[in-house]
Amino acid sequence: MQKKSFFQQLWVKILLTFFILIFLILGAAWFIGQRWNRQIQWQLRSYIQEMSDSLYTLRYADMDLNPITGSLSLEKVSLIRDEKVYKQLQEQQKAPKLIYSFTADRISLSYFRVWRYFMKKELSAGSLSFDNPVVLLEYNTTNKDTTAPKNAYQNISSKIKSLSLGTLRLDHTNLKYTVIKPDSGLVMTHLEDMRIQVKDFLIDSVALEDPSRFLYARNYEFGLKEYRYRTPDSLYWMHVKDVEYSAGEQTLRIGQFAVEPRYARAQFDIKAKTQRDRFDVHLNDIELTDLQPRLLLEQQVIWARKLTINSANLDIYHNRKLPDGPGNKLGGYPNQMFKRLAVPIYIDTLIGKKTDLLYTEISPKSDEAGKLSFKHVHGTFRNVTNIDSMIAKNGHITADLNAILMNSGKLKAHFDFSMVDSSGAFAVSGQLKNMDGRELNPVLKPLGMVEVKSCQIEDLTFSMQGNERRASGEVKFLYNNLKVNILKKEDGTHEFKKKGLMSFLANALVIKDANPDGGETRLAHPKFERDITKSFFNLVWKTLFTGIKETALGENSPI
Repeated sequence: MQKKSFFQQLWVKILLTFFILIFLILGAAWFIGQRWNRQIQWQLRSYIQEMSDSLYTLRYADMDLNPITGSLSLEKVSLIRDEKVYKQLQEQQKAPKLIYSFTADRISLSYFRVWRYFMKKELSAGSLSFDNPVVLLEYNTTNKDTTAPKNAYQNISSKIKSLSLGTLRLDHTNLKYTVIKPDSGLVMTHLEDMRIQVKDFLIDSVALEDPSRFLYARNYEFGLKEYRYRTPDSLYWMHVKDVEYSAGEQTLRIGQFAVEPRYARAQFDIKAKTQRDRFDVHLNDIELTDLQPRLLLEQQVIWARKLTINSANLDIYHNRKLPDGPGNKLGGYPNQMFKRLAVPIYIDTLIGKKTDLLYTEISPKSDEAGKLSFKHVHGTFRNVTNIDSMIAKNGHITADLNAILMNSGKLKAHFDFSMVDSSGAFAVSGQLKNMDGRELNPVLKPLGMVEVKSCQIEDLTFSMQGNERRASGEVKFLYNNLKVNILKKEDGTHEFKKKGLMSFLANALVIKDANPDGGETRLAHPKFERDITKSFFNLVWKTLFTGIKETALGENSPI
């Protein structure tokens, strides 16, 4: 009984001692936590004001630090810019071009090594997360900052030796980005419900030079469900859907990029007032591979090995009944416009697959719509760049295209655009084989008032060179059994009527019904002066059509 009583007393003392130790530890932790809580609150505000020259102030409703679990949380957080200080910095030419502010419902720091922070001045944590952050960025191009630039480590080194985070997460981010242009105009971008994740983030004396990192991290991942933008002329919506970017994988994926008119065709013509192309474009399942993250994140340069568009639909509409637009289209060739892009781009290979293109044009003569279709277009573009150093190595963007023309003809074409010649120099060559000429009637009848009664196109081979003023080349058009009807439009109807006498005379006296004919193959060498109010593709088509017309009708045809 005495032994049992002894052991009972011993266990009571052990348990009592244990509970006292737990109480002392918890009490000490609470005391230290309260003390460190006050220190961190003071230091956070102090750091931000000192490092920003009092430009920014941190505010929050509550802070909670638990040194045992290593958790730190801030409630109802905001980083606010002091407008008075900002104006003073502008006057002193010390204001940064990029300024920002943000709010968040909650900021949580997990696995925070509190002892290391206070003893060694090293801020290390497992994760930092922002709940429902709203980020406002403003890039003011008119600001002049004459202060010596500092990197992130130079900014924090007087207070903290290093900053290390396993994961940084911003979920459901609302980002508003405003650019103030030199003329004080504004360009505003609004991205909603973004997901941003940064992995293995480190700022210390050597992290910036670490080749396995970019902007101090091992990887950046961005996700965006949808972005919608209205063009400045208010005629289009631009949509980007299902965007995923991984800097570690060097891959950007986009579910869909679309340019959609805000108005139906008739209303679009009213809004446009003058002739212009109406585009309805959908590019699907886009993937940009080997996208260089350092250049993208640090210099905003798009540099990638390959861009693939796995399917697309392009619907282009043009109403020639409207008056011509003011001015001209000089300087508007594809290579000229690409050279002027503000964003530097280098893409070694661009591949477009399974693309359908429909061009519709309203004729002022017939008041009807002509339609030209290209199905199953597959294209490969190479050396897509506007960067001067890359242009010096190779000054040409090339494109090879294959398609089915009007559901019948097999078409292939090669384009060569000069990025060196300021006049927009280009070259085009191609071939169309095995097509029933009657398939072209949906475009020839409304636009040319001509109907192909019969024609078997065996081979149409062409090549041309030109610039923004003119083009010339060679056309070999091989065909047989060409017969046409000359048409007129019945007033008040959508019907075309054959001009019997003119059709007979054209077929009997003007049209050459075959090539080769009598063992002789006719070659055309067309030359065409560009109408500078018309597009690049209009010049290519007019030059090609001139060669076809010379072959089938002769150089001085009355038709």
